[in-house]
Amino acid sequence: MEARIDEKGKFFTPRITKDAVTAFVRTPGKVIVGSVYVRPGNRLTDELNSDPSAFLPITDARVYRADDESFLLQTSFLLAAYRDILLISELDALATVRDVPWSDPSAEPAPLIREDEDMGVHVNARGKYFTVRTPKDAILCAVGGGNLAVLGYLYVRPDRRLKDELNDEQARYLPMTDARVFRVSDNTLLYHASFLLIGRQAIDLVAPVDMMNSASDVPWLPVRSTEESA
Repeated sequence: MEARIDEKGKFFTPRITKDAVTAFVRTPGKVIVGSVYVRPGNRLTDELNSDPSAFLPITDARVYRADDESFLLQTSFLLAAYRDILLISELDALATVRDVPWSDPSAEPAPLIREDEDMGVHVNARGKYFTVRTPKDAILCAVGGGNLAVLGYLYVRPDRRLKDELNDEQARYLPMTDARVFRVSDNTLLYHASFLLIGRQAIDLVAPVDMMNSASDVPWLPVRSTEESA
């Protein structure tokens, strides 16, 4: 799988040259297939056991529900919480014992944001919720944790990557704006807050929406479904 670079070079500019390894990642609620990165000369074991970060970056990732292995989303970049990873393996190391949906991937060349959905940041009359003390870039993200999914804006300082913000151990809670909280089991919208704080330790997956190529048709992913046409 080929790593991509966005127009700012923000997410995929590596600080240390690494080799891409196509991996199978299993968490309690998801199956993720995508590229993880290993320093030349290191094994996957060495890389994962020496990484002090809380989140593992994965590029060109396809995500499936663990219970029925149905397709959830495809994205150029996401971050998976290490503490939730139950199993991880190089994909080539898995023997074919049954048909699995990720054995025949379909790729979409461009993001497919819903055209009928206004996902812009909204500022109230006093600018109370959206005035930031440090200039930051707003990134629309889908954030998963347990049976909740949150769609809203996370903030990244210009000299940092999203990974850096999430791995900041001093940040117990991450601010989100224009945040819509859904219950995943029945896709019910529970809350819509102009500002909330989300516990970093409760997050199991973060995916920037503008990195997504395709997704299942659920309200907390503002991406047009391509499953029927695939």
